Amino acid sequence: MKKNLLVLSLISLYGSAFAADFTDTARVISSTPIYERVTEPKRECWTETVQVAPKERSMGGAVVGGVAGGLLGSQVGGGSGNTAATGAGAVAGAVIGDRVSNPDSNRSATGAVVGGVAGALLGSQIGGGTGNKAATAVGGIAGAVIGDRVANPDQPRTEQVERCRQVDSSREVIKGYNVTYRYNGQNITTTLPYQPGSTLRVGVSVIEDQQDQRYEEPQGRRYEGRRDRPNYQ
Repeated sequence: MKKNLLVLSLISLYGSAFAADFTDTARVISSTPIYERVTEPKRECWTETVQVAPKERSMGGAVVGGVAGGLLGSQVGGGSGNTAATGAGAVAGAVIGDRVSNPDSNRSATGAVVGGVAGALLGSQIGGGTGNKAATAVGGIAGAVIGDRVANPDQPRTEQVERCRQVDSSREVIKGYNVTYRYNGQNITTTLPYQPGSTLRVGVSVIEDQQDQRYEEPQGRRYEGRRDRPNYQ
């Protein structure tokens, strides 16, 4: 009988053992990576500068503040001084009330003051006595509001806005390696999930060649069924 060597398979560093007669080392001829494209969702964000419509300013604070200031001013002095105090209190109250109800640190108060004084002067020309003081207060309040709106007109403002979107991002990953190694005079190619290096271990098994057995008819039966067989009687 003749015995031959048969390479069963690779002995992987991570795999389980299998039935092999012995192990040996094979030389690696080539190792080529196998790439696979993987698609993953990705969130992209950026910042944009956009124009925003101006916020409408309320006049409620200016009116309430002006009335309160005018009432307080009317308690001061008498005659024309009392009228002046009423107008001054109305202007001051309107400016303060407007700033409280419409907070904006960038607004100038100059326009409101100038307009309030002008409005109070105009109002003081109307009527007399209590009516004159009321007209002065109303003129001061209206002038403060109008002067503020003229000096600080509503304008579109800019602000930073974050925009985001989801996109598909693809990349290539190494799935494994096509490895060709040489053993017992043969080149063998297989796939491994790792890069083996210059050598790798293989499991080897020994098999036997069965010789053909020839059947010969026994000597005593060689002439059975023939007419010319000899007669030994």
